Amino acid sequence: MMDRFPAAFERFEEVVDVDSIQSFGELRLAFSLWAGERWFDTSKQLHALSIEAQKLGLLPRPVLWRYETIRVNGRVNDRYRDLKTGRFIKKP
Repeated sequence: MMDRFPAAFERFEEVVDVDSIQSFGELRLAFSLWAGERWFDTSKQLHALSIEAQKLGLLPRPVLWRYETIRVNGRVNDRYRDLKTGRFIKKP
C-alpha cells in the first residue's frame, strides 16, 4: 500500500535533521536516500516535497500579485495586479 506523503515526511523528520538542510536539492537527495525504492521522483512526489520545502523555508513563496502605478484619464492610480489572471485586484 502506498504511503501518504505528509506522514512519510514526518517519519523522515524524526530520522534526519532537516534544520541542517540548506537547499531544495539537499532535501530532495536526503529524502530519496531515506525513502529508497519507494521514491520514484514523479511529478506528484516532487510537488509534495516542494510544499514541505516551502514550510521549511527552503523555497520562496510564489509571487501572486504586483504593485503598479498607472495613469487613467490623466490621473495617477496605485493598483495591485493579479499575475495569474492579469486583472486588477483589491489590496492583498
